[in-house]
Amino acid sequence: MKNLTLLSFLSICVFANESEILTQTKQEIIDLKKEQIQQKKKTNQYDWIGDINLKASLSTNQDDIQSEDYSISISQDIFRFGGIGSKIKYAKELENLQNLELKKDTKDDLSSLYTLLIDIKQNELSLKQNILNTKNTKIDIAHKKSEYKAGQLSISELNNAIMKKNNLRDTYQTILLTKQKNINSLKEYTSKSYNIIKIPNISLLKEESFLKESLDLKYLFSNKEVSNLSYEIKKSDYLPVLSIDGKYGYSNTDEIKGDDYYNYGLNLTIPLRFTSSNDIQNTKLEYLINKQNVDKKKNELQLIYNETLLSINSNKQKIKLANEDIKLYEDLLFINIEEYKAGYKTIDDVQTLENSKLIRELDIKFYKLNIEKELLRLYFMI
Repeated sequence: MKNLTLLSFLSICVFANESEILTQTKQEIIDLKKEQIQQKKKTNQYDWIGDINLKASLSTNQDDIQSEDYSISISQDIFRFGGIGSKIKYAKELENLQNLELKKDTKDDLSSLYTLLIDIKQNELSLKQNILNTKNTKIDIAHKKSEYKAGQLSISELNNAIMKKNNLRDTYQTILLTKQKNINSLKEYTSKSYNIIKIPNISLLKEESFLKESLDLKYLFSNKEVSNLSYEIKKSDYLPVLSIDGKYGYSNTDEIKGDDYYNYGLNLTIPLRFTSSNDIQNTKLEYLINKQNVDKKKNELQLIYNETLLSINSNKQKIKLANEDIKLYEDLLFINIEEYKAGYKTIDDVQTLENSKLIRELDIKFYKLNIEKELLRLYFMI
């Protein structure tokens, strides 16, 4: 429990700091929505209090006799079979629901922001890899061209190498365009430049903590409570209501001297409506649906968590394989450099191996960013 409390506290702190990265407009919207939630809470919290009615009338009859009447009246429910208590609880739970919705929306924005940021960084890695692959392809074309001139290679093999280089050039432009689109999309969420935004350092959450702190689950659970209270309020709408009525006024005419008057009393109301049972059943079904949605979401979140673990482990395995390739390239480089110094190998062989090693190193960075993306996705769901 202590760990979960600490996790919640850290989440709130990081959440508050990370929200500052959003555009000024989004931050202002968040503040306005917070104020709106408070105003709605106050409205719902005191909704059960009866209105005070002020009335003033001036009239003239057919005999030109003028009369005036001023009054203040109120009708206040004092017993509604649990309806008043449910309305007060409803206001508090609705505030919680709306705050969770605001937090969910804000964290969705932050998740999109950092996903785009990682996509941009991966675009840059892909561009670097493309350049290295192009260098290797140019070396390959030069070798094949010499072999073709010497009659040792067919034109089709040389043409394939040239086509590979052309495809790499086209791919470079495609990646460049994708990067620019991602940069433009990022501007929807932040006014800061992508190259100065730091990616939060997030560790993998335990499944229990993830489910316990899930915003989706908290939201659906709160929504279930709101619908349950709505059901209780709806039932009370069709039960007897005891209220106190009071009125105080002043009346004056040309013929009768003005005088104060008042009246008060208890009022028992028993509402009867043909569709009352359908109305109540409808709100009950809404509650039951929301209750089922909580269990459904638990299963969905468990699947998301398991899929995230699979993705992280898959990328870790790719990193392991890439490191094995790098070790192989390092061994080959050592041999080729020695043979190059001895005059048995060309510098092209050394350069090709060096480029291939750098490509695999960039692969590792790419895979690590994939892992960070998965971790952030989980984080912004709590």
